[in-house]
Amino acid sequence: MSQECIDLKIEKALKDKNIVNIMNKASKTFLKQLDEDTIYTCKLNALWKAFLNFKPEKKAKFTTYLYNGVYIECVKEIKFKNKSKAKSKLHDNIMNKDNQYLIIDLLDEFDNDYDKELIMDKMKNMTIDEMAKKRNSNRETTRKKLKKLVNKLQKNFS
Repeated sequence: MSQECIDLKIEKALKDKNIVNIMNKASKTFLKQLDEDTIYTCKLNALWKAFLNFKPEKKAKFTTYLYNGVYIECVKEIKFKNKSKAKSKLHDNIMNKDNQYLIIDLLDEFDNDYDKELIMDKMKNMTIDEMAKKRNSNRETTRKKLKKLVNKLQKNFS
């Protein structure tokens, strides 16, 4: 299908109230999460992809295909927004990364004193066995907890 043909179909579809209503209904649940321009872009992308990829021999209605396409485009956009938000590093506003500030930043990331003490013990070069004995737990439980905390820190500070 040529680009001109698709453009004509899109123009025609945007004037069809039934198709516009289907696209509006599919994007209605995303009104609080996405702005109007983004939703409109999702609708156009879905409409364009629907005209390119819809196959009537699959026994599906075009409007059903379009509804699912708009919904998927909106979900993709939300995932993209969330992914781009997560890329900012924690505590970037601190210019001086001295050791004392880094330790404070590390300790601020933990919810409870148990986690803070575990990391502090690791920083004191205690072995896992020593940390486990100090907490009256077995070695493997302490190792798993420590690994989980280190992974959390790596995600937040890398």
